[in-house]
Amino acid sequence: MKIGLLNAYAYNPDADDFQQTYGAMFQRFFAEHFPSDFSLYEYNVTQRHWPNSLQECDGWIIGASQHGVHDKNSWITKLMEFACACHFNQHPLIGIGFGHQVIAHALGGEVNRSRKGWGAGVHDFKVRQQKPWMTPELTNCLLYFGHKYQVDMLPDKATLLAGSCFCLHQMFAIGDHIFALQGHPEYDGSFMQVWLDHSKLTKEQYKQAVASLDQSTHSKAVGGWMRQFFTAGQG
Repeated sequence: MKIGLLNAYAYNPDADDFQQTYGAMFQRFFAEHFPSDFSLYEYNVTQRHWPNSLQECDGWIIGASQHGVHDKNSWITKLMEFACACHFNQHPLIGIGFGHQVIAHALGGEVNRSRKGWGAGVHDFKVRQQKPWMTPELTNCLLYFGHKYQVDMLPDKATLLAGSCFCLHQMFAIGDHIFALQGHPEYDGSFMQVWLDHSKLTKEQYKQAVASLDQSTHSKAVGGWMRQFFTAGQG
């Protein structure tokens, strides 16, 4: 099964290049949680590297970014059009972090800056509803986070899967073809630390976020959900 990663980190040759670091980290995550009959193809969309069609891959993942859905970039508009096309054609699509917000915004939801400030480090949230592909089942889930915007209103026909007091809409699904989550199962501890070191958190926010990194996350379980989401539509 061929999965396409739309890497939305912008390339910056004059600073730590999160685009390349993110792509390599995602490859490791994919190799760990997906079997050998899956293959991952990366598209650096901020550098105009786009798939030729939806059918070029069996499923798609819109990943993280240092940008926001309200930024005035042509590639963000094109990414939203891509999300709409996946929805219209019921082509499997996962959104993570920024990708979660792109899908929500593109399909009529609402994304705003959080009034509670940054969500950074390891955060926990409650699973409100289970899908058949969400095995093993979890009632409480911990993942890495790094966001100042969040989904305040879900798109039409979206099902809320998980949330917390800090961020009500942590995970949602639409039909059997869209799965979106604010947290980052693909992040590892070293990437999260570098991300925090380059963030604009206050000293207190930074201290709390770094302290949270001692907690274990449920990346393995959520990685399994992602795999099972893609295979669920193949039966």
